[in-house]
Amino acid sequence: MPEVTIIYGEETKTVHAEEGALLGDVIAQSNLPLEQPCAGRGTCGKCKVLVEIGTAAPDEIELENLTQGEIALNNRLACRARIQGETRIVLSPIVVYSNKIFKGSSRYKKDQGIPLGLAIDLGSTTVAAFLTTLDNGEVVAGSGGLNQQTVYGSDVISRLAATLGNPQNANRLHRLALASINQAVDSLNLSSKIWERIKRVTIVGNVAMHHLLTELPLENLAFIPFQPHDSKSIPDGSHYMEGIFPDHVKVSLPPLIGGFVGSDALACLAYFGFDNPGSPMAAIDLGTNGEVMITDGKQILTASTAAGPAFEGVNISCGSRAVDGAITRMTRENGEINLVTIADAPPVGLTGSGLLSAIAVFRRAGIIDLSGRINPEGYHDLSDSDPANILLSESSSGIKQIQLKPETDLYLTQTDIRELQKAKGAIRAAVDVLMDQLDLSPADLTRVVLTGSFGGEVDIDSILELGMIPPVKKEIVETTANGAGFGAAMFLTDEGFALGEKLAERAKQVDLDQDAMFFDFYIEGMKLAP
Repeated sequence: MPEVTIIYGEETKTVHAEEGALLGDVIAQSNLPLEQPCAGRGTCGKCKVLVEIGTAAPDEIELENLTQGEIALNNRLACRARIQGETRIVLSPIVVYSNKIFKGSSRYKKDQGIPLGLAIDLGSTTVAAFLTTLDNGEVVAGSGGLNQQTVYGSDVISRLAATLGNPQNANRLHRLALASINQAVDSLNLSSKIWERIKRVTIVGNVAMHHLLTELPLENLAFIPFQPHDSKSIPDGSHYMEGIFPDHVKVSLPPLIGGFVGSDALACLAYFGFDNPGSPMAAIDLGTNGEVMITDGKQILTASTAAGPAFEGVNISCGSRAVDGAITRMTRENGEINLVTIADAPPVGLTGSGLLSAIAVFRRAGIIDLSGRINPEGYHDLSDSDPANILLSESSSGIKQIQLKPETDLYLTQTDIRELQKAKGAIRAAVDVLMDQLDLSPADLTRVVLTGSFGGEVDIDSILELGMIPPVKKEIVETTANGAGFGAAMFLTDEGFALGEKLAERAKQVDLDQDAMFFDFYIEGMKLAP
């Protein structure tokens, strides 16, 4: 009986199966996760796995459900693929993100002569793809999905650790990156005629994502000096793509800035006009890795800080990624708590923005104090209603919990608040260090941009109230979800790519741990106050 090895992140299981057995049945024996919404009938095309070796050739149903890129990567449907000899497969989660899907102008459909490009933002958690017109750089459609590398950890440090000394894991993470890019592009549902018009692709990401995609050595990044192995741009990186794009498409990777500040931050610099700002401004890409970019009008300083996965709803008791039903905001008016969810679906959990909003509401009500401690005796806002509508309870282990709304079973714990505080403190400390080095005060800033999957959804009042950014006027703060993706779209032309290279030369990366004030700023930044 053939040996079947099933790999799910750091977990590996080996089972024996009959020749010709369905992969889905074999995976079920291993008790490892596999998404099969149609119960294995072959109608949904969701149970995709990456096959490294083994399995018979795809059947007609697989060929109908798999794109050319997926076939090139040897993606297979577990409900159809059959064991053939020794087999080794890699499982990965498949989730599509609601907040990356949008439609823009349809001008490109009316004028069939407009050349097109694809801009890819390879984020640690979310991979976004944007269809762009090359004549004027207009982004006309966008979509995205989960970075399937998350099976090796939600943060880049875990993924780097998985690859060191393990070439097989390094190659798997490379292929999972390609599978994630392919999935994001496929979710745009591009026709064959559109593909004929696509001439260029640019891919941006943080330094770890860049190196895992290109399979560059990781030792310099994982250990001192914590710098990229190679920061240079890759004007033609088609050979890294393993056939997921047609041969006529040119794939380019812009340069990196340094440290963990990659081409995604560079794309933000381009999109937000850091090449000619006119006055002091800041941009902050809020995610698992937080990138902070500040200019005094001349110098450009950048830094990356490990904010952790709290902003993505990970490691939170009732946390959720950005899927239908995920809570993005919480309000309390006249004593009534209201939950805003994606697609107005019934609440299933807290996104990062929902977590931030909930903590701001409970902080305002006095049930969370300045230090972040849940304080049942701390109510102070009694003017609008009886605060008893905010329910406190204890878990079986004695952990204090705040119920989000009486009719839900969703709650917030002390640990959840601490996770948000650590992420918030890291971001605020990075901002404070760069502003200190540029000798800027909050009053000097004329524009503050919050971007990223989390940054594009945050409630600005909550951000200011809890002190995630310095105390600036609300009217200068703006949010956009797709700064890196839209900046990547600018890099699709020769002129835009050259702008990116110039900005990479101008921008300076700051090592936060080398700044004497960083720890003090971090401790101060954990307070839930402006």
